[in-house]
Amino acid sequence: MAQESDSTQTRPKIGLVLSGGGAKGFAHIGVINVLEEIGITPDIITGTSMGSIIGGLYAVGYSGEELTEINQTANWGQLLNDNVSLNKVAMQEKRETRKYIVEFPFKEKKVDLPIGLIEGHNLEGRFSELFWPLSEEQNFDSLPIPFHCMAVDVVSGKVIEHRSGDLVTAIRSSMAIPTVFAPVKMDSMLLVDGGVARNFPVQEALDMGADIIIGVYVGFQENVAAEDLESMTAVLSRAVALSGIVDAREQFDKVDVLIIPKLGKYTSSDFVKGPEIEKLGEVAAREMYGELKSLADSLHLSLHPPTKIDQPHKILITGVEVKNLRNIDDDYIISKSGIEKGDSLSYADIKEAIEYMHGSPDLRKLTYSLERDEENEGYILVFNVTENPRAMVKYAARYDDDLGVGLISNITLRNVIVPSSRFLFTLNISENPELRMDLNKLVGKKQHFYDHFYYNGYRYELPLYNTGDQLGHYKINNLEFGYGIHYTPGLNHQVGVDGFYKRNSIKPQPDLQNIYDQAGFGKHRTRDWGYAVFYNVNTTDDLYFPKRGINFKILFTHAFSSKSVLENKLHGDDFDYFVKERQDPFASLLIDHNWYKSFGAVTYNFGISSGLNTDDPGVTGNFVLGGDSYRYRNNYRNFAGFNMAEIYTPNFVLAKSTLNIEVFKDIYLSGTVNVGNIGDSIEDLYNVIIDNAFPEYIWGYNAGIRYDSFIGPIQLLMAGNNQDSKTRFQISVGYPF
Repeated sequence: MAQESDSTQTRPKIGLVLSGGGAKGFAHIGVINVLEEIGITPDIITGTSMGSIIGGLYAVGYSGEELTEINQTANWGQLLNDNVSLNKVAMQEKRETRKYIVEFPFKEKKVDLPIGLIEGHNLEGRFSELFWPLSEEQNFDSLPIPFHCMAVDVVSGKVIEHRSGDLVTAIRSSMAIPTVFAPVKMDSMLLVDGGVARNFPVQEALDMGADIIIGVYVGFQENVAAEDLESMTAVLSRAVALSGIVDAREQFDKVDVLIIPKLGKYTSSDFVKGPEIEKLGEVAAREMYGELKSLADSLHLSLHPPTKIDQPHKILITGVEVKNLRNIDDDYIISKSGIEKGDSLSYADIKEAIEYMHGSPDLRKLTYSLERDEENEGYILVFNVTENPRAMVKYAARYDDDLGVGLISNITLRNVIVPSSRFLFTLNISENPELRMDLNKLVGKKQHFYDHFYYNGYRYELPLYNTGDQLGHYKINNLEFGYGIHYTPGLNHQVGVDGFYKRNSIKPQPDLQNIYDQAGFGKHRTRDWGYAVFYNVNTTDDLYFPKRGINFKILFTHAFSSKSVLENKLHGDDFDYFVKERQDPFASLLIDHNWYKSFGAVTYNFGISSGLNTDDPGVTGNFVLGGDSYRYRNNYRNFAGFNMAEIYTPNFVLAKSTLNIEVFKDIYLSGTVNVGNIGDSIEDLYNVIIDNAFPEYIWGYNAGIRYDSFIGPIQLLMAGNNQDSKTRFQISVGYPF
């Protein structure tokens, strides 16, 4: 119930008006703390954007002290983006997470721009937790302190005053800064930040019955010079808010006590500086202390904080509904949530279900709201869904000193080719081109199974090494396609079987021709038919800079039909000989295990890897070791201390130990030491391990800087090994193919 007392029936009502201003709105908390100290509890609150967040929290009963705690503990870096921890992403989607610099929806046969950079999934989740369990039918005048907030409908151009409904949605729409946050769809309206037209809602507080207005303004500067607007973003943000700036000037005249904190050096994006900004709000309020104290004394006020809304640990769910679906069935969403009618759930239970469901490849955004079910004394749980666009075009640029410069382009189609499907076409346009096509078709009621069709290929030109020296170059071509059935019992587990056809060739380039001519070898081609069985567990929290979790994979491959062609051309266009033979079937086993653990700013990674072949897999079936990249191919493995593809071997075993120390945000000092052995056969590998002393094993290391940048991982490494005296420098920039 809204606060009621005999005194508030007779004395003038105080309205507290909190403007928008992004991170500068943390100053509102400092002002509220001073008001509480003086004994002023507002009878009415209105707010816009950040003012709606602070005002809404205070209106439902959070004290100034609690607001300060929220400010100090909030992880705004996480809240203000849509990044989801990798362990909350479906297994078949993990490799596509954080892989492209720009992504555009493809609509009506043309590439379009996204409606906003941030959907606000994480932010709305935090709001839902703080306002638990307010329902969609909430009358904002019935809150402990009556509260209204402002938004603007960009369809009609009208200012929207939220008086009732879902408080989380109202506040989210009030802070939907155009081009930054995606607008909020409500009925036929498309709502954006109220600061566009009504950033300082004084008149609304008066209309609610306020007699005395205390206003806190942290919006745009009134007086700016042309030289203050020399960037595109500065001009754009000023232009978007210009109407709200002009309106705020008119609202100032209606305020009895106007508090404008001096926030000169702080900007609307300084969320990590919230405690500092809050302190400046307190300073500004104390400068008005005398006036505020006189007001409190004249009205005989003493602090009477409102009773906080009832927040039970668990609520009864009497029904489950899904809104805004277009291409997915309600039953799929509801069954995936695991929530049923009659369940008693806490916020944590719903959050866990949301995180699991949001990992689905079909969902771009997933939030929830509650509808009060008075008849059954419970709540109807409503999932609000935003599906991924049916077609997306994505791009990323990449450079590394192994494969050169590349432009990675991708087309993703969801539920276009067939229902419940995802098709990927990814191309690396480069001097070393790569191609990947995947079609996943989900099957079953809960869609844990999916059909997997794929076609992959690449053509690399790589150097051949001898004790660290380049002898020349060879060209390797690979093509593979197949079909399999995969099963994902959870977000982080996957098992499957694939049937495949592989075609490989390796050919020395002119700078190697003399060496290979003497060896009687010009070109080697293989063709293999077979199948592969795998099991993969990945509980890590990030694809490139994991801080915790494990990544384990075991892959068994059986090539039951294998053909080999050996060509040698010594003179002119005539082959000296052409040998075509059937190669013995062979099987290989590949095991990888990586464990990650963080201790403050330090992340430790221990990994072991082994590849074994039962028989000779042919030149193109060997494992390829060397380098330290994020590249993903089954027969390529990192081996710090060596260049990419410096080591070819049918069998290997290695262990590594890596330390990443975060010295600045997203910048790491990194070092890796690994040790291993290789062998032409499993028996040879075993003998090397047993017979050689530990220092005689193959050792390698690298050290340098890694940077988790917005264009992808950047690493500058120096590397070396105990097999030669050469130092290697390795550079890579951007997301891998």
